[in-house]
Parts: sequence; C-alpha cells; structure tokens
Amino acid sequence: MATKNQTCLHCGKELTRQQVWRNCKYCSRKCFADGHWGEATQFGKKKVRSKKFIEAVRLCQSDLRQVDVARLLGVHPQTISNWFRDHGVILSERECKHCGKPIVGAKNLSNRKYCTKSCSNKASYARNHPEGQQRRFDPDLRARALEMYWGGLQGRAIAEYLGLPDGTLRSWIHDFGYLRKRRRDARFMKLLPVNLRIEIAASPKEWQHILREYAPGSDSLPVHLVCGTRHGKGEINHLAAIVSDILKRDPRDGEIYAFCNREREQITCICWRRGAFFLTKMPKAQGEYIWPEASIGLRIEVCQNEFEFLLSLSKKRGGKPYFA
Repeated sequence: MATKNQTCLHCGKELTRQQVWRNCKYCSRKCFADGHWGEATQFGKKKVRSKKFIEAVRLCQSDLRQVDVARLLGVHPQTISNWFRDHGVILSERECKHCGKPIVGAKNLSNRKYCTKSCSNKASYARNHPEGQQRRFDPDLRARALEMYWGGLQGRAIAEYLGLPDGTLRSWIHDFGYLRKRRRDARFMKLLPVNLRIEIAASPKEWQHILREYAPGSDSLPVHLVCGTRHGKGEINHLAAIVSDILKRDPRDGEIYAFCNREREQITCICWRRGAFFLTKMPKAQGEYIWPEASIGLRIEVCQNEFEFLLSLSKKRGGKPYFA
C-alpha cells in the first residue's frame, strides 16, 4: 500500500492527521493558491498572482494598444479588459500623443492615444500632410467659389468643379454667402449637368441652344414640343384641335407634334401620314420627362435627333427644383 503524502508540496510543512486522512496536498489555501497560480506580488494597494497581468499593465502604459498587448501575451483582448476591471487599474501615466495632456476619465484607457477627437483629427492631418506640405488658405480660390455660388450654382457642383472638400465650401458659404444676392449667371450655368440646364432654361432659344449643343441638328422633319402639360387621355381629335386652335398650325402638314401628360411620365406624338393621323405614346419606365413649361411659350421646334436626346434625359420623380 502506497504511503500518503504527509508534507505540504509548496512549503514542506508537515500536514495534520486530518489533512493526511483527507489526502490533502497543501497545508493551507494560501499554499494551494501559490502552488497553482504563483506567489502573490504587491501591485499598488493589492496583491496580484498573475505575472501576465503585471506585464500587461506595463505594456499598456507604454505606446502599445490593448490588442497588441494581448497578441504579445497570447491572451484574448477581453481577458485584459477583465483584468483591468476586476483590479481597478487606472493607467494615469498615459499621455495624449498630440498635446501631451494626461488621459483621464476613460473606461478603457489602453485603447486611447489621444485625449479628444480634436487631437486625433489634428494628428491624422499632420501624418497625411508632412511639414512643408501643409494645406494653406487660398483667398483667390475662395473668391472664385463664392462668385460661382452667387452666380447660381449649388455647393456640390462647385465642390466637384474646383476639387474642394464639401465641409470647406459649406463653411465659406455659411460665413460669406449672405454678403451678396444670388442671381443666375450664364457663365456658370454651363457647368451644370445637361438635365439641370434644360430644366432651368427660360426661353425657347435656350432650349434649342442646349439641345443643339449636345445633339447637333440634321435635315430631318422638325418636331414641335407643345409647351405645358396636358391630360394623359387626350385623343387624336383633341390633340389635333390644340394644334389648330392654340398653335394656329395645320395638324395635317406632315410634321410631328409632341405632348406631355401632367405626371410627366408619358409623351404622346401625332403626325399626319398617308391620309391618316398616327398616334404614338412613349411612357417613361423610371423618373420623369423633362418638358418645357407653359410660361416659356407655345411650342419649341427641334429636330428628330434632338428630340430623341431629350427623351433620354430624366429627373427624379417628385424631386425639388434646382432653384427653389
């Protein structure tokens, strides 16, 4: 029969008769803890047994992050967070990498390098713009941007054309945009997309000029765009009466007359061919057609390829006008 162990495995002290009868290996709980998890080390006002915890605190007080410390020690990052929470560790010796102030009051200081978001942004800007390459203020660029804003352009179109950040342009408009009243300037309207240029055109000549700029004319039959919107269920007789009574033209002259319904989602064309009227309806699958308002005039004469280019344009259904 094997003899039972009668001395403590940690300190070598002789065990009592009751401990020997219970087959104990350690004389006390302290020896059991020291034997299993190591001897306690004084850390601040507490005693800590984990050497990895002390090493984690030392590394986190340096420039390493909590994730990097966990990778070095071979533990999960949440384990280090639990150590700091259970032992009440406050890494007050850490300082902001930008301004040098101590980082105080954060729950997880091991992940923090900067005391505020402002210091983080300034440090990021300093890394991306080394000394000598710092972005400097350009008064000519600001004057040009404001001139384009006062000329009728919106902020997004100006930022895309000049290559400016949206925040910079918004701050300029907020600080100086009220100094002058905004008016439409023909010099800057050319910078807008074609659908916006046609939408804000105020005369038939502007419509024709813009369409011919993007779709040069040909010798084909003209197409008459009837300004304003009409009821979508107009029949041939009703549309022919509009051509003869309102436009004062002969609907049987062989030319094409185009009408747009009130929802701007369908265009109806009538044309006299071979002794009869031909009716063509072209519904829009998505968005709305761009169509001249009744305030512009009675009709706009374009060629067929310009008319096809106009049909290819669209705007978001129910969207706000560019100049509200």
